[in-house]
Amino acid sequence: MNTKSFVGKLNQITKALFSMTPAQREIVHQSIQALDTEISTDELIQPLFDLSAQCPHCHSSQLKKWGKSGAIQRYRCKDCLKTFNNKTNTPLAKLHKCHLWEEYARCMTLRLTLRESADICGINLKTAFLWRHRFLKAQAGQNNDKLSGIIEVDEFFLAYSEKGSNILSHKNKPRKRGGNIDKRTKEGQVAVLLSIDRSNHMINPILSADTTAEISANFSQNISEDSVLCSDGSWSYVVIAKEKKCDHKRLINGKVRVIDKVYHIQKVNGAIAHFKSWVNGKMKGVATKYLSNYLAWFRESNAKLNKQQILIAAYG
Repeated sequence: MNTKSFVGKLNQITKALFSMTPAQREIVHQSIQALDTEISTDELIQPLFDLSAQCPHCHSSQLKKWGKSGAIQRYRCKDCLKTFNNKTNTPLAKLHKCHLWEEYARCMTLRLTLRESADICGINLKTAFLWRHRFLKAQAGQNNDKLSGIIEVDEFFLAYSEKGSNILSHKNKPRKRGGNIDKRTKEGQVAVLLSIDRSNHMINPILSADTTAEISANFSQNISEDSVLCSDGSWSYVVIAKEKKCDHKRLINGKVRVIDKVYHIQKVNGAIAHFKSWVNGKMKGVATKYLSNYLAWFRESNAKLNKQQILIAAYG
């Protein structure tokens, strides 16, 4: 199938998927998984490159094939005369051993540690670290999911960390090993907003400050109008619900846990607890500069992406 024909078919399939109910889309998803066959990473990525088919250096579409490097096709731009392959200027550029990427992506679906993943794939620990963050780079900070129906939201805080750094910045005073940060103040902590609806669509942006303006900037655009917003007693969500014309259910200070046997924030609180136990437990803490990557990984796990979908997301 040529590229033009593929794009036409893809548009038809996309329109059909949007018209389906969630249950019907799940049936389609299961059918595709049943037909799933082993293909190489390059075969997986090539159709994505063909959709744009432009030079990554000057964005010209005047290309021609320019030999192969192993089994990977190279191209040359007729305008800038530079050569490249289908991974140039993507998060996967200049990574080697691509025949192991699917196995490594499978380790990521299982949320394995670096050492566990390195042992399974037979790679160096530094390589495992590099692959993990390259695979997550394209999705980091991409909180574009649309939330609808019953939406639960809450913020949580993590201690600012410079794990792995040899020199601490002046902002971060060293804590004694095993010591905890003072949770009574927000100093030295990073705020994260996590929101999830009953269809498991999730956003989890990092906030520069725990203020109404910052929460609104990172949350309002993701809410569908006429949804039902469930939150704690924070006034920030009162303002947002009014702006988006949402019904607002406030569960204040644990006095009210469930309203009308349907509206609660137990799902979002469970997700927050799960994330904290994962990064602080199994991952033994994460550096704040990589926090957006781990939040993206958590979203991918929540969406139950398989190993091939992780690679497609990594391609960006």
